[in-house]
Amino acid sequence: MLFYLAYKNIVSRKSSFVIILFIAFAISLMVLVNSIFDSTENGIESVYSKSFTGDIVIRPDAKIPLSLFGDETPVTGKLTEIPRLIPYMDIVNYVKDHPDVSGFVPQISGRAVVESDDSDKELETLFGVEASEYFKLMTSIKVLEGTPYNPGERGIALSKQVAERYGVKTGDELQFLVEDKMTFRIRAAKVSCIYDYEIKNETLDTIILVDPFTMRSLLDMTDTSENIIIDENNQDLLTDDDFDSLFEDAEDFEAEEIQTEEKKEAVESVVIQPEETESTAWNFLILQLKNRNEIKKTVAELNRYFKKSSWPVQAVNWRSAAGSTAMYLFWIRFIFNVGVIVVLCAGFIVINNTLVVNVLNRTQEIGTMRAEGASRKFVSAECMTETFMLTITAGILGCIIGAIASTCISSLHLNLGNSFLIQLFGNETLEFSVSFMTIVESMILSFILGIVGWIYPVHTALKVSPVKAMQGGS
Repeated sequence: MLFYLAYKNIVSRKSSFVIILFIAFAISLMVLVNSIFDSTENGIESVYSKSFTGDIVIRPDAKIPLSLFGDETPVTGKLTEIPRLIPYMDIVNYVKDHPDVSGFVPQISGRAVVESDDSDKELETLFGVEASEYFKLMTSIKVLEGTPYNPGERGIALSKQVAERYGVKTGDELQFLVEDKMTFRIRAAKVSCIYDYEIKNETLDTIILVDPFTMRSLLDMTDTSENIIIDENNQDLLTDDDFDSLFEDAEDFEAEEIQTEEKKEAVESVVIQPEETESTAWNFLILQLKNRNEIKKTVAELNRYFKKSSWPVQAVNWRSAAGSTAMYLFWIRFIFNVGVIVVLCAGFIVINNTLVVNVLNRTQEIGTMRAEGASRKFVSAECMTETFMLTITAGILGCIIGAIASTCISSLHLNLGNSFLIQLFGNETLEFSVSFMTIVESMILSFILGIVGWIYPVHTALKVSPVKAMQGGS
């Protein structure tokens, strides 16, 4: 009986269809806008995480705004020495055993002036990585020419755009120069491969990949992994505090009297042999996860463990790792979101007012129903059912219209010629997709509109006495 009365009231009034269409239009707009937001977020995340940030980056716990590009502090950031990951091997062992991590690669970051025969000197960002391992993790990178240098080999990997800018090809040599107080360090290496990214992005065209050995040498970064082994007979030299006692057993001799074999034995007895171990001189550890939806949870889990272990490191998501290169896109998108939300809020206020007026105009009808014996509870339930039938129907219709609009726009495969739009949407073509969460959020909004559009007007109408309501009172 309740649903029947509500249905008859809706069908009998032309204003009901206007309300449904108005709400449906607002909901469809919200679905379309959310699909755009989802596409930009997923597009940017995909470009960055598959190109150079990974899903999570473990970095030193520093007070400076630190990203994979180094210190993000304006002006002075370029002069800052990036801290190292400590304790590196303990971090690696923990990450290896983590069930959510599918792969990882360490990285050294720095800046140097790059020079070639066909180009002027320019300050560039260098990433010290093992190229062959790095490319396996960054699936957006496609090798166009040459072969990535393997662990232990010297080499440079350049993007197509960087190679064209410097006028080099595989086999050519680039020189790197770093200023150190009153001197300069100059290192050179040959280009082993040229690659390209699936999605064009100006940020990616500022990166040059260099082998870790050249990078450490260029930055004067001591490799702390070498274990120095000293012969037992010479270990007492490290603890003797009396300098004169070092020579108390010395005898005069003539250099000519030492035989060749004796010289060889004497030299060999004091040679310091470094043990072959994995290097621990790194700035960052880039991780890829098995399930990218678990980024937030995994970051929190890693940081809890680091804090418990008292390690001076922290885990951050891909956006923090990319630094200002991704944050300005985030803020621009945020401002755009706020503008759209303001427009939608204005529309929903109009919708709510329409629902309120719809109920208040029925004050006389409600008074008649109460005069005929309808209880306040029945009248309230009937109005609630009618309002929810309007909003839920409009919500479903709006979701369908929004999904169809998103599909139609995507089917056009509109090309984005502007580089900024390509970075913003993460793709060269405009493609939208409506997620299940967007549909759920839109239906929840319809439900909230139903509640807001029912409580106040019904409460107001029921406060009027039946006699006054029948006479047209308010």
